[in-house]
Amino acid sequence: MFKTLEQFCSKLPGAKFDLKWDSERTYCIADKMFVVFCPDTKSSDDIKHVCFKVSPADFLALTGRSGIAPAPYLARYHWVLVGADNALTQKELETLIKGSYDMVFSKLTKKKQQAILSTSSWPTYLSF
Repeated sequence: MFKTLEQFCSKLPGAKFDLKWDSERTYCIADKMFVVFCPDTKSSDDIKHVCFKVSPADFLALTGRSGIAPAPYLARYHWVLVGADNALTQKELETLIKGSYDMVFSKLTKKKQQAILSTSSWPTYLSF
């Protein structure tokens, strides 16, 4: 399930893949992370869980569900950790990750936003 989410992330306008902390597979927009895919072990391609930013209200609602927890080190910024135990459907994960992308995108300068949108084939009505 997480492999298709990585493909989804790579298609978002301006999204760039980066390998951080030796093994964490991150996607960033203008050097700002919006999702982190965490492998089972440092040498594994099997993803154990995914972390992303959510709204404060979603943070409270999601962390009350089984299989979802506050993300270590990032919980104070309303990041959640979702395990590979089907706590959320593929569509729910895509919607929440797109929301994370939109929150990060909205904090960029207008100049950076325009630069990203002008080089993207993504329909502009789908951006925040």
